[in-house]
Amino acid sequence: MNPSKPLRKIKTVLKVKNSAENVERFEKYREKVKKKAYERYKRHPRSTVDGNELLRFYGTTIVCCSRKSNRIAELCKDPTCGVCRIIQSNFDTYYTRRNGVQLSTSSEDLIENMIVTTGEENVKRAAIVCRTIAGSTVNMVDGEYQDFDSVGSSQFSNLERLIVLSPNAVLPCFVIVFD
Repeated sequence: MNPSKPLRKIKTVLKVKNSAENVERFEKYREKVKKKAYERYKRHPRSTVDGNELLRFYGTTIVCCSRKSNRIAELCKDPTCGVCRIIQSNFDTYYTRRNGVQLSTSSEDLIENMIVTTGEENVKRAAIVCRTIAGSTVNMVDGEYQDFDSVGSSQFSNLERLIVLSPNAVLPCFVIVFD
């Protein structure tokens, strides 16, 4: 965190209740990554143990939490509500299939760079906390991504930004809504 920047105030934190199908899809992907890592990348023991699971943030917007009630029992139908659309699609959209799911180690970094594109005044910035199977990673400077599960971007080894190539590798857990 940068001490010179003001901290964003958290309005609420919501727990995502994933269906058994979504959890099973995530665990099947983990097993696929572990098997591939065992066969090809024996020098990466973390991938063979847990698929190189990490907690990361996905930045988006939310409309439905702006109402008076902070309790949300089901996904809204508003097409501009990024949180509900992402959770409903399980990150499996045309965009994420082509470009991967971009995640970060910092929710502040994501929401600072996010532009609210709708004209609605009730739109809030949000971060989805996700369990992520990073698997075998390659740094963006390398250029070749064919045999890797995710692409990292960092000066150091903590993968500050991570692009996961498969939406099956991401399981949303919590939604943080900012004021």
